[in-house]
Amino acid sequence: MRERRSGRVGRLRSLAASLLAYLNRTADPSERPRSSRKGAAPKTIGLALQGGGSHGAFTWGVLDRLLQEDCLEIEAISGASAGAMNAVVLTSGYLEGGPDAARAALDRLWRSIAEIGRLAPLGSNPLAHLLGGELGDWLSGSGLQFLTRLASPYQLNPLDLNPLRGLLEELVDFDRLRRSRRIRLFVSATNVHTGSPRLFANRELSSDVLLASACLPSLHRAVEIDGAYYWDGGFTANPAIFPLIRHGSCVDIVTVHIDTQGHPGLPVTGHEISNRLDRIMTNAPLLREIQTIAELRALADPGSKFGCRLRGLALHHILPPEDMTQFETSSKLNVDWSFLSRLRDIGRSTAENWLAENSGRIGTGSAATLESSLFSQSHGARLAEGQI
Repeated sequence: MRERRSGRVGRLRSLAASLLAYLNRTADPSERPRSSRKGAAPKTIGLALQGGGSHGAFTWGVLDRLLQEDCLEIEAISGASAGAMNAVVLTSGYLEGGPDAARAALDRLWRSIAEIGRLAPLGSNPLAHLLGGELGDWLSGSGLQFLTRLASPYQLNPLDLNPLRGLLEELVDFDRLRRSRRIRLFVSATNVHTGSPRLFANRELSSDVLLASACLPSLHRAVEIDGAYYWDGGFTANPAIFPLIRHGSCVDIVTVHIDTQGHPGLPVTGHEISNRLDRIMTNAPLLREIQTIAELRALADPGSKFGCRLRGLALHHILPPEDMTQFETSSKLNVDWSFLSRLRDIGRSTAENWLAENSGRIGTGSAATLESSLFSQSHGARLAEGQI
């Protein structure tokens, strides 16, 4: 009797193991839980990705490194402009084949952008490539900037051609994105008529939404969506953090910045003033939002659901290194592959250093203080441990 019973138990165990193996083989890899190297459950994070033209390749490098961390699980991403493109392409690749496919999709996006720029009439400037350095970076965007001061995109591009549309529709499965909630997405754009931000979630995503989020009015015609016209989301929400708080459940939100915070010295030349204004405008929406979060945190009822959410929230910041200031703001139009790959490598290195110093804080309620990380007067200020 005992032998028959033990035999049945053994067969049941074997059947259960076979069923589990079958499910693991057939399940969508993007839907499977990822295990950490230590065997513990992954730490869930939200990502907020700034926009900044071709400098979004820095964010690409950061994401490429973060996707290699088994201990991190991405719950939601908010992005503007280039940050939105990184977010959507990453998520589309992830839904197709997990982290490795997401990394491959991002690589294909930026290589394709470089190829489009090379073939464009005002693409990579051979003289800029030859000179290199700061002067080369400046020259690679100066011709196009000068031309846009003379005529608008409605005159320069009457047919409203945009090669990014075809690229995005080739890279991104928008139908799958609209159906999936595996990674929640929030893409910002600016309403031309009201000047207010609009956030597009998964179910609303399309190539038009991404082109609207990245629409610089001096280079591209406004994008029409549902009867309204939109420009670059970076003008009003760069990126939006509130949707990650409102619709997410994770307590750790990681913001990837494009521009450094804090710039010593007074700009006195026209060129210096222009660069400083660009960086101020790039960061202003994000700084306002984080200030608002800090104020709401102090005022919210700690016993309420929203108050508890704010109390437990930790904001982390991946800031570009000081040497990123060597790149002129005009270089945000530079899509030469050597420049993009250089930014990618800086991003990977920055993420590597950030993980070494901060990965232990994720899930512990520790993050950089608002004052030390975002309102520092010096480039080299270290992120201090604490809450926002």
